[in-house]
Amino acid sequence: MKTIKSLTEAELAELPKLPVEWGWVKIGDHSFVTKLAGFEYTKHVKYQEKGDIPVIRAQNVSKEGFIPRNFVYVDKETMEKLPRSRIRGGEILMVFVGAGLGNVGIVPYNKEYFLGPNVAKIDLGKNLNNKYVLLFLSSILGFGNISGMSKATAQGSISMSNIREVAIPFVALEEQRAIVSKIELLFSELDNGIANLKLAQEQLKVYRQAVLKKAFEGELTRKWREQQTDLSDAGELLEKIRTEREDAAKATGKKMNEVKHLTEVELAELPRLPEGWRWAGLGEIINNIQAGKSIKCDERPPKPNELGIVKVSSVSWGEFKENESKTCFSEEAFNADYIIHENDFLFSRANTIELVGACVIVKSISKCLMLSDKILKIDFSQNHNNLYSLYYLRSVFGRKEIESLATGNQESMRNIGQDRIKQIKFPFCSLPEQQAIVQEIETRLSVCDKIEQDIETNLEKAEALRQSILKKAFEGKLLNERELAEVRGAEDWEPAEVLLERVRVEKADSGKKGRS
Repeated sequence: MKTIKSLTEAELAELPKLPVEWGWVKIGDHSFVTKLAGFEYTKHVKYQEKGDIPVIRAQNVSKEGFIPRNFVYVDKETMEKLPRSRIRGGEILMVFVGAGLGNVGIVPYNKEYFLGPNVAKIDLGKNLNNKYVLLFLSSILGFGNISGMSKATAQGSISMSNIREVAIPFVALEEQRAIVSKIELLFSELDNGIANLKLAQEQLKVYRQAVLKKAFEGELTRKWREQQTDLSDAGELLEKIRTEREDAAKATGKKMNEVKHLTEVELAELPRLPEGWRWAGLGEIINNIQAGKSIKCDERPPKPNELGIVKVSSVSWGEFKENESKTCFSEEAFNADYIIHENDFLFSRANTIELVGACVIVKSISKCLMLSDKILKIDFSQNHNNLYSLYYLRSVFGRKEIESLATGNQESMRNIGQDRIKQIKFPFCSLPEQQAIVQEIETRLSVCDKIEQDIETNLEKAEALRQSILKKAFEGKLLNERELAEVRGAEDWEPAEVLLERVRVEKADSGKKGRS
């Protein structure tokens, strides 16, 4: 059994002051903390798609708690060989390495599980309330203790020894239960408000797609078209773009890439468009597609005067995020053709099925960043509105095209190559109508953006309120005088120091007997 040193006077002085009846103790004083060792995993663990015992991995523990899906399995024999990895229910799980560092959850009691890599098991004594400990570890104070002990590695990690050293405000068991009950009551009201806000977010997504659907069916500009007297045909504009590309190719001496036009059969299967519109392949309006390269980098955004490479996450969420980048130290890697500039149209050729084909227009950029092998820069004809393409590729029509053309049989990674990007079927109209459509879209979506910002602000306030409730709880200020008197008047109430001493004795006795 691991020996845990008590908190020193200096350590206690750095922690928030607690009520007289409370005390600061380390997790290791009252709980067993363990993990699946690396050599155990290598020697004994072999995952199965189906099996006897579900394996809990880091992906099963999120900020929302335990996630009971996407399991792999081990057989009963593996469980018997590695009894420390047996999970019976009620234990607290903590991710101790990687992006989910500090995520915690409680294992349900309905079945046995096997402890996988990157997740620690905190096995509490019977005189401790697991929800109380979980809520503390979820608070800013608890998570701050954990993250403060993290090793500064590429992924970030915390050792079992450091988890055992995390200090928790300890109080009588009855008071722990009362605090949990009041937190859950307050959280239930808060969660109802959050659920309504998230529902509003989902409704906004539906509305956004409805706006885009109407836009590319020609409905948003139907009245606008009726008012035009000399509107050109999309076919004329496509011919003009084709001629310009031919002239440019002749001027440079380069052979113009052949563009595959839609066949009569393909056209017959497409929805009918307004008069003057044409279905075309996206390649008919693309001048060039530039790809970068995969280069070994340091996993941090570049500083001023450093060279960087963008990640796929830089274009995944609707706006260009230049800090989603890595630092490249190879001077030979620099290529002026790969440098990203303001107003560039960027396209993710590889990602999950939901995010492959995500695209942005760079509004501003302050870092020196290059394309990666997974981020493409598309140069469209000058006789085309880039925002029109952007909104189309984000619409339900555009997404359907991208997802149908993407290759790969794994949901975790799909790819759409340059030839297939050029095959995307695209509703083309005159340049003035493209501009009118963009204006109609942005007028409507700007209202959505304002509502979305208000929702985000309220969600942030809700999270701040949640943390405020937890802060009061673990400072001993959540229960009122009547609630405290009721708890402390119970026949089995005992001070924290008495309970802690009993828990320590029980833990020592259990350690002598050995854990199974």
